[in-house]
Amino acid sequence: MADFVAASGQLGFWTYCLLMIGSVFSGMTLIGVAGLAFTTGYANVWERIIGPPFAIAFGTILIGYKLFNLKDKNGILTIQDYLAFRYDDPKIIRILAGLISAVTCFVYLIGQYTAIGVVSYVVLGIPYWLGAVIAAVIVVAYVMSGGMFSTAWTTFLQSILMLLGIYVTVPFIIAWVGGFEAMNQALAAMPEIQNATRGVAENFMFAKYLSKPFAPASVPLAGWVYNLTLFGITVPLGLMVAPHIVNNMLTFRKIEYTRWGPLVMYVIGFSAIFLTALAGMAARVAWAKGMIDIPSLTLGSIEVKWSDMAYPTIASKALPYWLFVLLLPTILAGVMSTTDRLILTAANNISYDVLRNALGKNLSENALKKVNMLVVPLIGFGSLLIALFPQQLLAWFIWAALSLMTNCFFFPIMLGLYWDRMTKNAARLSMIAGFVVTLATFAIYGKTIYIAGIPAYSVLPGFVASFVLAVGVSLLEKG
Repeated sequence: MADFVAASGQLGFWTYCLLMIGSVFSGMTLIGVAGLAFTTGYANVWERIIGPPFAIAFGTILIGYKLFNLKDKNGILTIQDYLAFRYDDPKIIRILAGLISAVTCFVYLIGQYTAIGVVSYVVLGIPYWLGAVIAAVIVVAYVMSGGMFSTAWTTFLQSILMLLGIYVTVPFIIAWVGGFEAMNQALAAMPEIQNATRGVAENFMFAKYLSKPFAPASVPLAGWVYNLTLFGITVPLGLMVAPHIVNNMLTFRKIEYTRWGPLVMYVIGFSAIFLTALAGMAARVAWAKGMIDIPSLTLGSIEVKWSDMAYPTIASKALPYWLFVLLLPTILAGVMSTTDRLILTAANNISYDVLRNALGKNLSENALKKVNMLVVPLIGFGSLLIALFPQQLLAWFIWAALSLMTNCFFFPIMLGLYWDRMTKNAARLSMIAGFVVTLATFAIYGKTIYIAGIPAYSVLPGFVASFVLAVGVSLLEKG
């Protein structure tokens, strides 16, 4: 079971680093980031600077380093093991954390399958549903076969393929629109270019801010306040404490990996995600100049957001055919390297954390493996069924899942590691409040709330509620 859940803490340096990169680089990175850059240009560059690369690098420093000596001494295989140990709460907090983790992983999975289906359709022309089903069958099969070891090694290879594809294809794409300098000049002149060529308003789709580091605070998505709440809180903190990422931090062999591993992960991660964003910006320039037309994908009554087609569409025009065919496995590798980790985490939440440890079911390792043989396909194919009727792709869906992860896990984990006064009841209530307030905020206000007329991402109320209860209850109980 230690092998299946956490690879018995025996992953080597490069296997661990590429597992972390592959676990956070997904359909959101390769499709959503390019689509976001197509829409807002450099105005959301902070997502690349303090987004996924920051999360895995500083997560290893702040969380992985702290957990290393605890994991062997206390038999910790998952983040729920740590929370139960830290707060001396083997049942309630484990059940809360396990179920919330399973829900957030399940939601995250839906976005990954949607990305697979869309890319299969755009690149190969096969039906959306068939691409998603094929990928689901493959991932479920190898997760059932080998658990964390198979996930680590497949992610290792998928990450190499994904990074190779990005590093090779993006320079061709930028060269096709005239080179880096010409692309930046066109972004600065975008209002006039798109008005003259496409006949759209000069302020269409954030055109005035494409070459700027952020827009004024009054502008949704591209404004600096929105950047702060979405890319300063939601993405880096959500990924840092996401259960499937924290569980990765329990798999490496030597504590020395926390010295150079974060730098390696950040440099590789930042370069890859920034190149992907540049591909999206190049697509915006090409579209504005009439060099490409980016389609939308209609699935029943749902129309998939067209900007997410930026990367594969410009690649189909800019790349020689032999290189273009590399794009589909590149994107599939990115998506599946996250998908397998999510399925494994959600399955372990139910079988290992809830059934065996929280509810005290006296399951042998063989019995637990049989449970996982049922739970893995249930989660893998259950999320697939919802993905067959997709919502608007892709970034907003993933960011909503990261909002739940941030507001449920950040303070119980980080304050638990670094603040001795953090109490059991504070951790419980912080998780519950973060979950409930976040869901309520999104249900009532959608993705954007307005504070004194300034738009901010809807993560904020749940983040404040989680913090207030974590600190307030702890101070009251130990005051």
